[in-house]
Amino acid sequence: MRKLKVSLIGAGSMAFALGALHDLVLSEKLKSRTELEIALMDIKEEHVTKTYNYAQELFGAFEHGASIWKTTDLEAALTGSDFVIVAIEVNRYHYWSQDFHIPRRYGSKQIYGENGGPGSMFHTLRNLGPMLEIARKMEEVCPDAWFLNYTNPEAKLVEAISKLTSIKVVGLCHGLDMGIDQIAEFLEMDKKEIAVEGGGLNHFGFFTRIWNKQTGEDLYPLFKEKEKKAEPLAHFDHMALSRTMYRTYGYYPYPGTNHCGEYISWAGDFYAGLALQYRYDPLSEKLWEKGSRIPEFVYSAGGYSLDRKLFPEEAAEEAGEGKAYKFNKEGVCCSGEYAIPIIEAVFFGEEIQINAANLPNKGAIKGLPDDMVVETQAIVNGDGVKLKPMSVELPTAIIGTIHIQGMIHKLLLEAYLENSKTKLLQAILLDPQAPTYYQACAMVDEMCELQKDILPKLEWIS
Repeated sequence: MRKLKVSLIGAGSMAFALGALHDLVLSEKLKSRTELEIALMDIKEEHVTKTYNYAQELFGAFEHGASIWKTTDLEAALTGSDFVIVAIEVNRYHYWSQDFHIPRRYGSKQIYGENGGPGSMFHTLRNLGPMLEIARKMEEVCPDAWFLNYTNPEAKLVEAISKLTSIKVVGLCHGLDMGIDQIAEFLEMDKKEIAVEGGGLNHFGFFTRIWNKQTGEDLYPLFKEKEKKAEPLAHFDHMALSRTMYRTYGYYPYPGTNHCGEYISWAGDFYAGLALQYRYDPLSEKLWEKGSRIPEFVYSAGGYSLDRKLFPEEAAEEAGEGKAYKFNKEGVCCSGEYAIPIIEAVFFGEEIQINAANLPNKGAIKGLPDDMVVETQAIVNGDGVKLKPMSVELPTAIIGTIHIQGMIHKLLLEAYLENSKTKLLQAILLDPQAPTYYQACAMVDEMCELQKDILPKLEWIS
């Protein structure tokens, strides 16, 4: 039995920790072939304690002998670790609502602001410091460990770690799988029958090939026929922009309107949910004053999120960051995420392919810089995780859009390293969602003041 240590950083967020813990407890390979140690780490003791209590109940119910412990000490959690799974955010909806509203107040037409658009740049700068702190501590106490990242903005953060540290890092996201679900719905096929090649930038990828796994038949002609016949307003919030991008560029994008739309200037026409994100009334609410409510995040205009009563009954506490989660063994299932399959393949030297990984390009996608972090399929084995080169080139318009984001990645790193508002301004002005020069300058000053407790200290440098 080989010893294996897995560290979960940001474990106080049950939304993140739940899936990882379920995948760990359900892994027969890890249960039967390793002495598994799981370190749960979060900066808030009360949050990580709730996750720890849940983990103890979970692993006990499955008669799993893993050693599980909790800490608020990053170094202790990382020391001797083989794999470090990271998902961190501080007061995320509070800051995300600022990322969304403030740039729009200054004239940006961004539709989301999490991974693209001016809002994403503040999101990046908030998370860069803590992410680099984790990676640099890993260099000291577990230099050979893999950093498995789920924190957004995925591409920007993974690129920073890959350039500024020696740590082996890969970014993981299920966005491509969401795209496969959409393709299967159009084709009216079981997604298990469909094979794909796809890639690009995280949250801005395209399927260059779609085929039948059994017969090898090219499914794009059928997809073209089905998409043309499909109801135009079906799943409008999630698919309208994607369908328009498909007709424009010739390849269907993933994961959906609200994310793909972050990287282009004309997405607003196709996103009906725009007015619902972090909804508040500025006439009566001073959203970011002390004691004000955090606006609720509405992901989509469709489905359960708007199916509400005028006077709902008081709801039971839901699981989330720092909130308890009631254990139910029957509800334990695999998350579909890639962290644990990667751990199994690397640790035991077995080869698998995963649908999406975020890594430095190194020629996997033609037309993009080798050191830019991109997303496509990857091969995982005892040597680690390596991108699988795409066989079909992406169209010039798509490469051009992604290339702009690569330059923004570089400028944000320079802004962080040089403590420069000026470099941040340059990045904002390069973005397709940029406001005017005067608006951008004022936006930078307001955001840096609003988020001064969590952003790096930036100054105007001439």
